[in-house]
Amino acid sequence: MHGIFNVNKPAGLTSHQVVHAIRKSSGLARVGHAGTLDPLATGVLLVCVGQAVRVTEYLIDHDKKYRARVRLGIETDTYDAEGAVVAQRAVTATREQVETALASFVGKQSQMPPAYSAIKKDGVRLYDLARRGVQVERTPRAVEIFSINAREIALPDVEFDVHCSKGTYIRSLAHDLGEKLGCGATLTALTRTASGRFALDDAVSLDQLRAAFDKKCAAHYLNPLDEALLQFQAVVVNAESARRVTLGNSLDCEREYATPLLRAYAPSGQCIALLERGRRAGEWKPQKVFGIQDS
Repeated sequence: MHGIFNVNKPAGLTSHQVVHAIRKSSGLARVGHAGTLDPLATGVLLVCVGQAVRVTEYLIDHDKKYRARVRLGIETDTYDAEGAVVAQRAVTATREQVETALASFVGKQSQMPPAYSAIKKDGVRLYDLARRGVQVERTPRAVEIFSINAREIALPDVEFDVHCSKGTYIRSLAHDLGEKLGCGATLTALTRTASGRFALDDAVSLDQLRAAFDKKCAAHYLNPLDEALLQFQAVVVNAESARRVTLGNSLDCEREYATPLLRAYAPSGQCIALLERGRRAGEWKPQKVFGIQDS
């Protein structure tokens, strides 16, 4: 079994726990997720199995969409409702001020990640250091907010939809909103509604997926691994070239391609490799060989 499950992660579980549950239900050894969701969060969690584990980096690169709920007037150490309250302030902002503040986040910016995050410092997760009381200097990250739209403003609560680049922390966005309004804020609910082309409407619940493994029909929910690679152009090769590519040999292409990588398909339609440019003009060499060519 090789491919991508679009899982609707339930609240209360870590992304790792979802992976463990799927590994246990499926009996598969190679299982991994593409893009962490906090335990508080729900929604699209892409879980790769088999050879698809090797394309998680390209899924992580995709932009994301979220629906977030924020409580103004409260700050926590984790920037979300699971943390300890560190400050409380009166909320004097108006609806118009909230809308203006939200709109101001659209565009490219440097965002400070939360102290409680999965980012590593000298090989140690920041949340592990934070739990030990170790204060670490964090480095801002370049992110981009493509759009942000208020859905409901019932002060002190604000709900909004956001479309953003990879690496954006919605907890930090909530914190920054509170700073901009001068009253503090914390994230109280979060749902990832899309990751690249994978949408929440098409996601399967963890319980449904477990039941499907029990009934031996989980493949019904499996997306092919090349769904992670659709941003790259494709080439279909003949049977002999397919054999050579799967053995690690380069491919010569007369056509010019604009993307830095190339999807290679066997005549059967099976994605057999991801190719990168070689030294010679027109040469494409295997970067990843998936080794799952149909016979």
